Amino acid sequence: MLGRRILNVSLGIFVFLIIYNTLIPFNFQYGIGDIPFLLRRVDWIPYMGVYSRISVTDIVGNVLLFIPFGFFLYLVLNEAGVPHPLLLTALASFVFSAGIEAVQLFIPERNTAAHDLLNNTIGGIVGAVGAYFYTLIFAKYLRKYFYDLLHRKPFLLLLIIIGGLQAVAAAMPPMVSITVSDLKKSLKAANIVPFAYESVGKLFFHSPNKLDTLPFNWFDFLENVLFWIAPGYLLWLVYRIYWRKKPYGPLLLWGLPLLYFPLLEFGQLFIVSRITDINDIIAGYLGVFLGFTAYHVLKPLRRKLYKKEEMNLLIIPLFFYGVFILFAGFRPFDWTLNPQVLQMDLNPENLIPFYAYFRKTSLWNIYDLANSTLYFLPIALYWTLTLRRKGTPFYAIYFRTILSGLLVGGMIEISQLFSPTRIAEITDVLAYGMGGALGTFLVYYYEQEVRPVLTVLQNGLLELG
Repeated sequence: MLGRRILNVSLGIFVFLIIYNTLIPFNFQYGIGDIPFLLRRVDWIPYMGVYSRISVTDIVGNVLLFIPFGFFLYLVLNEAGVPHPLLLTALASFVFSAGIEAVQLFIPERNTAAHDLLNNTIGGIVGAVGAYFYTLIFAKYLRKYFYDLLHRKPFLLLLIIIGGLQAVAAAMPPMVSITVSDLKKSLKAANIVPFAYESVGKLFFHSPNKLDTLPFNWFDFLENVLFWIAPGYLLWLVYRIYWRKKPYGPLLLWGLPLLYFPLLEFGQLFIVSRITDINDIIAGYLGVFLGFTAYHVLKPLRRKLYKKEEMNLLIIPLFFYGVFILFAGFRPFDWTLNPQVLQMDLNPENLIPFYAYFRKTSLWNIYDLANSTLYFLPIALYWTLTLRRKGTPFYAIYFRTILSGLLVGGMIEISQLFSPTRIAEITDVLAYGMGGALGTFLVYYYEQEVRPVLTVLQNGLLELG
């Protein structure tokens, strides 16, 4: 079955990523004879940190590292009918992590510690528990609503996915706190002054922070505006197709963006690593408004595209999304030919994939990798769909989308070689390529698994309960 193969491949990918990222820089300088000495350098007592640095970020990072492993391993075992998949996943997480910690003994740049073993095992268990509840409760409902929307309102499903992913991104890194002290800090750090940064702490409590000394970042603001143009255009498209004749249509059209952005910023009050900023709300409103405007201004082009095929309606928002990608990649456009700037990025470490995760354990690195991977995915997805309509085989499409992702990522990263404020890394180039592959894979999965179900639904032979 395709579903089982996908689970196996997904598990294999995460096993590879875990091994790769935990054994960088692969500098095995010690041998078997050094084991007595190496064992004395192990932090045997969890969270004591005699030989290794311990931080909340490091702990959370090690837990997160094993969550996908636990999630997919549980699904693989459950799909195969293996008894006690939860217990076996917990045991496998412990054994896998113990093996990694043992190998790290022989790498001078790495530290072997009991708390890493414990955190990895906890991550595997969390992933397995998540998979358990997913199969027990959520899978049925997600399947029902997904197929229902895809069958009847595909553009609305796309809009929901975009809004959901952006809400998840706003909560990243997921360091949530509901303590009174942290909430006070978040409130004091919040900015309520448009087109500037004047924290609440500075304005009302004579307690400024570091950001109060910095000028307003127009590039960040414009990047947010550009991102929301495409969803704004898509929202009006959804209104015209699905809601126009409904009495609640105008309320949804204007009410959703009016509520969405303030709620997004309010939620960031509880994210320790985030700052609530009124400018993000303004940028969201402005981007959606520009999307609405583009929908009406480009009416002749939209009608011309629609005559060919309904899916061509996505070409215009994809164009705006492409502009956003280029702007986000090239900004702040401070390129220079200064040899010292070039030398900063011409570091062998930047040519080693995922080296940043070894150099500095940071949840922001994981967030940045996920962002870079998802950037090219929508373009690859649409491109794959158009190529499949022409009968292009998947192997040829994979070659095109992966190569195009690598070329776009390479172009952006090469430009960052000349920027004193950006760092060019091979990891980001590979992430764009992975985004291209993922976009093509989603179409492959759709054709093999989703479309047959939709066909049965359309013929009235299946009812999802």
